[in-house]
Amino acid sequence: MLSTNIKKKLKINKLVGISIFMCLVVVLQLFSNYVTFGPVSITLALIPIVVGAILYGPKGGFVLGLIEGVMVITAPSTLGLFMPFSAVGTILVCLLKSGLAGLISGYVFKLLRKKNFKLAVILASIVVPLVNTGIFAIACLTIFTPLITGFADGSGQGLVAYLFLTFIGYNFLIEFFVNSALSPVV
Repeated sequence: MLSTNIKKKLKINKLVGISIFMCLVVVLQLFSNYVTFGPVSITLALIPIVVGAILYGPKGGFVLGLIEGVMVITAPSTLGLFMPFSAVGTILVCLLKSGLAGLISGYVFKLLRKKNFKLAVILASIVVPLVNTGIFAIACLTIFTPLITGFADGSGQGLVAYLFLTFIGYNFLIEFFVNSALSPVV
């Protein structure tokens, strides 16, 4: 009987904790929607996704990533640029890139935490921007190729050069360093 009550309390604590992190993701992503370097905004919401994945496991990281994906769908740049081109593709990419980033981060931490806790935290922090940006880059090179090619042609660069040096390059570096530095500290 006592163990059932403890399990219920732990589930409630986990649900409340994930809910608090969801609120952080929403607020940080709303803020991030309007802070841009180049054509893409910097995603500050990756930090609570990493911390949530570490504290609440891969499923918690996945849920937090999905929430961030929903918020990215509502971003002005997403609504104005990607949605008119491919609404279904945009929704799938936004949900998958951040959801999988949280899920994989949680698994990386879970697999390494007993061997080296600090390394597990650092690698879980690094995985999120890599997966998030990696899936977005793959989508740009497949689903959104005609859209990105139009921008690349206007810049005088080739598609891949434009994508990695202009469109997502600086943003990725900023996200990577901010997330890698702040997530372990938090």
